[in-house]
Amino acid sequence: MSTRSHRLSRAMALPLALALSAGAPAACSSGESSTSGSGSGAGADKAGALKIALLLPESKTTRYESFDRPLFEAAVKAQCADCSVIYNNADRDATKQQQQFESAVTEGADVIVLDAVDGKSAASLVSNAKSRDIPVIAYDRFIAGADYYVSFDNQKVGELQGQALLDALKADGKTSGDILMINGAPTDANAADFKKGAHSVLDKSSFKIAGEYDTPDWSPDKAQSLDRGPAVQGQG
Repeated sequence: MSTRSHRLSRAMALPLALALSAGAPAACSSGESSTSGSGSGAGADKAGALKIALLLPESKTTRYESFDRPLFEAAVKAQCADCSVIYNNADRDATKQQQQFESAVTEGADVIVLDAVDGKSAASLVSNAKSRDIPVIAYDRFIAGADYYVSFDNQKVGELQGQALLDALKADGKTSGDILMINGAPTDANAADFKKGAHSVLDKSSFKIAGEYDTPDWSPDKAQSLDRGPAVQGQG
């Protein structure tokens, strides 16, 4: 096997394992840029230092900076002595994420772990990386053409959310009424699965979906403003 092929194989295997351990449990087929060095670990070999780019979509949701990033970087440090992490957060800006992706390529990333702001537009980034023999792992959000997709069973998540809502209403003594659904970002394929899963439970209940909204960018501020406006049945 050539040195390049060996590096690519290792570049794929390590961050895929890290993505699984640091964030999502199931695998399918305004941050500042920083590079984190790594400590010693049993997962390293002598193929040369690897650069792993971790590109996250936003920082307004607590999980990304408080959990996903530090857990991923800690896993790198524990498992790969000679690896470094090229980290960036796109702050919900697809154009900014494209620039960060291109910067990671320029910096010599051996593999890119991408949680896309816009999964559809990110397909072109995957295509560009493939033309340069750089594998891409779609982390949490689906991207067509990615080498791997690591995520949850998102439809099941929606089902659990819907059932949890019904259980809470029942506990409060409510057996019927109107529900206003505030869904996720229309640019995130996961949001459609969450919505589908929730509908599969709620639509069979004695409650009525009076209206629903999609929430651009998963923005809490936009979600709060939407629920004060007129509900539009089936929007998005």
